[in-house]
Amino acid sequence: MTGSRKAHNAFNLSCRKIKMLLFDCDGVMTDGHVVLGNDGLELKFFSAADGIGLKMWNKSGLLAGCITGRASQGLERRAAELKFDELHQKVTRKGDVLAEIIKKHGLTLEEVAYIGDDLNDLSVGTRVGLFFVPANHHPAVRPFADYVLSTRGGHGAVREAIDLMLDRKGLIEGLIEGFINQE
Repeated sequence: MTGSRKAHNAFNLSCRKIKMLLFDCDGVMTDGHVVLGNDGLELKFFSAADGIGLKMWNKSGLLAGCITGRASQGLERRAAELKFDELHQKVTRKGDVLAEIIKKHGLTLEEVAYIGDDLNDLSVGTRVGLFFVPANHHPAVRPFADYVLSTRGGHGAVREAIDLMLDRKGLIEGLIEGFINQE
């Protein structure tokens, strides 16, 4: 996002339109490291901050999901814990999955935001209403991003995007109040 007032207003308007947040896993929900052990063991490290952000997103009645090229039981467990509306693993054509998702949920492309970090995310990021990239994105995707997050993937990048959108929607203060009052 550029610093101009016009760009700032357009970004705010785009945030208010978003009804679904989609994201990649490796490099977005995680720092991109994949630990492979014996007997098929695969470890991924997820951010607790992203988890709270996704709970706030869900509590706001908004949809969330992951489209990723790898498959992992760890991601399946995290998706269940956070009640993802969509989880698509081992995807080679992310743009095709996006089309299925928007049709299923009756959404338009401008009602979807996506967080991706690499070339395989461009088929989704370039089509949706908002395309966020974490601080550790591949430089080739930067020209296509609507917003470069200051946080690295796996360290709260999903939370940063959620906080930005919920703030622009005027929902963040009520959610914080809910945490204070334990609603």
